Amino acid sequence: MTRTIRMIAVFLLALTFTGGVRAQDARTLAPGTLRIGTYFVNPPFEFVAKGEKVGFEVDLMDEIASRLSLRPVYVNTTWEKILQQMQDKQYDCIVGGITITPERARTLAWSVPYLTTTLSLVVDSANSPGIHGIADMRQASVGLQAATTDYDVALTMQKKGEIGSIKVYAFDKIDNAMVDLAAGRITAVMKVFPVAAWLARQIPGLRIVAQVPDDPQPLGIGFGKDNPGLLTSVNGALAEMARDGSYARIARKWGVP
Repeated sequence: MTRTIRMIAVFLLALTFTGGVRAQDARTLAPGTLRIGTYFVNPPFEFVAKGEKVGFEVDLMDEIASRLSLRPVYVNTTWEKILQQMQDKQYDCIVGGITITPERARTLAWSVPYLTTTLSLVVDSANSPGIHGIADMRQASVGLQAATTDYDVALTMQKKGEIGSIKVYAFDKIDNAMVDLAAGRITAVMKVFPVAAWLARQIPGLRIVAQVPDDPQPLGIGFGKDNPGLLTSVNGALAEMARDGSYARIARKWGVP
């Protein structure tokens, strides 16, 4: 068990014995609503299917809002703007498969991680039949999204000679990376495991060949630092959901580990 996972377990246990959800402390921008900033280009977390906004975090936030007697209101934005917009108090909270990092924790408050995952490398089997792990990636070109932990990790791997080169895409242009992967213009795409697994399930011929070791990715819900009541209430809701099986049910629905 990693230190991060142990901390989560202890925190959730503590919430169980200290009252859990405290909806009366959940101050929001507009009474009765939970204004959530996100971006619907990030399956299985948030995306649009048949004209509907769906995904793991949509169901997660819907359930949290319900437990706090709030109506969720989703505001579509972009990854490049969302962290600053949260600092500017445009939302009550933000989600989007966002990794909690020390730098991000300096400017925003974060929920207990609802999931700690890894970064994964996806290849096209037809184009890269000889790649079976990180040891085979020394000459590989890796596609990833700008200003993400994926980029930071890939840059370190490149400096260590573990991958050959990096191609950076705007966050909402991940489809372009998948086109380049299928065409053989890049060797692999790096994403957090739930997204990588989703892509591998949806696109024939894709497979996950490796997970980046020793670099856990704790995902959380971001808040302004001046709203501890809402943060505590959401953490309480997460604790209740872990205890009563609601979180596990939503995770199974979307193939999230």
